[in-house]
Amino acid sequence: MKLLRRGLHGGAAAKDHEEIRDRARATHRLEAFSDIVIAFSLAEIGLSLVLPPHAIDFVARPTAIFAFVVTFIVVVRFWWVHDLIFEHYFVPNRAMTACNFIALASLILQVFCLQLYLHFVPLNEGAVASRIYFAFFAVSYGVQGVMLALGLFYRRHELTLRGRRNGIQELLSRTGLVAGSILGNAYAVTNDLAKVYVQTGKGKQILVANLPNSIFVYAIVGSLTGVAFAAIALRSIPALRDPGGL
Repeated sequence: MKLLRRGLHGGAAAKDHEEIRDRARATHRLEAFSDIVIAFSLAEIGLSLVLPPHAIDFVARPTAIFAFVVTFIVVVRFWWVHDLIFEHYFVPNRAMTACNFIALASLILQVFCLQLYLHFVPLNEGAVASRIYFAFFAVSYGVQGVMLALGLFYRRHELTLRGRRNGIQELLSRTGLVAGSILGNAYAVTNDLAKVYVQTGKGKQILVANLPNSIFVYAIVGSLTGVAFAAIALRSIPALRDPGGL
C-alpha cells in the first residue's frame, strides 16, 4: 500500500510539474510573439513618415514629428505595461490570451492610422483620421486594461501587497485615460478643432495639423481622475493599505 501511495503521489507530482512547465512555455512564447509585434509597430512608425518635397519642410511643418513622438510614447507605454502584466499577472488561459491578441491587433491598426492621419491632414480630413486613431488607441489600451484586471483576479491569492497596489493603481489610471479618450472622441465635432497653419515663403498658409480639442481634454481629465481614484482606493481599502504608510 505504501508503495502504491508513493507511486500515486509521484505520478501526481510529475503531472503538476509538467503542467507548470507547459504554462511557463506558453507564457514565454506569447511574450516573445508580443515583443516581436510591438517591435514591428515601432518600426512601422518610422516607415509611416514620408519624405517632404524639401528638407526644411520636415521641421517647418512639424506634423510628422509631433505624430511620431506621440505614437512612439504610446507604443513604448503599451510595451511597459505589457511587460508588467506578463511578469506579475498573466495566466495563460483563453480569456487573457484572447485579450493579448486583440490588444496587439489594435496597436498595429493604431500605428497604421498614423500614416492615415499624415496623409489626410493636408486634405483637411485630419479630424476624422485622428478620431479613428484614438478609437484604436482606446481599444488597445482598454483591452490591455482588461488583461490586467483578469490577472489581478486570477492571481489574487498569489500577489504580494505591492503587486496588488501597483496593479490597482495602473488599472484605475488606465481606465480613466481610456474612458476620457472614448468620451472625447464621442463629443468631438467639426467645430471643435485645433488647426495649426504654417506660413510659407510665398505668403501662403498650409494646414499642418487638425485635431479635435475634446479628445485631449477628456483624456487628460480622465487620466487625472483615474489617478485620484487610485490614490483613494489605496488609502481606503484595507487589503490595499500600506502598513508602512500609516
